[in-house]
Amino acid sequence: MSAKQFSDEVAAQEQSLAEPIRQTENTIKKCADSADYKCVAAAAEKMEAVIQEKIDQIEKVDVSKLTGGEDFKTVAVRYFEYFKSLYTAYRAIGDAPDEPARMEASNRMNQILVAQEEVMLRLQDTQVRFAAENGFMLEKAPAAPSGTNP
Repeated sequence: MSAKQFSDEVAAQEQSLAEPIRQTENTIKKCADSADYKCVAAAAEKMEAVIQEKIDQIEKVDVSKLTGGEDFKTVAVRYFEYFKSLYTAYRAIGDAPDEPARMEASNRMNQILVAQEEVMLRLQDTQVRFAAENGFMLEKAPAAPSGTNP
């Protein structure tokens, strides 16, 4: 796999999450609005699995011969792990045994959300550097999955 192909693959994996994230966020909102916390946990767990599939696909790629490949791969995996952690936090909210535990889980999620912009910018910056190091231009800046705010 060439550097450009790997970069395009990461972008494609990222973009392929947009619709599942939108659907999951809508489901979680409906579940939470009706205080159906088991539903919140189930929707979050399903999304964790979807994101883990993306992580697994990226981790399989051999980037050892690409300049800056390991760095870009590591940052890309961390990016997807970050979004997975949001759904892990949703699941913790849904699985909480009572309201105080749910509030504690919600506070943990808010702490995770603080880092969102930094995580997104790190991926974009690393991808731009990876492209420059390997002599290709990005077609467009990576788009962040939308709708990941609670």
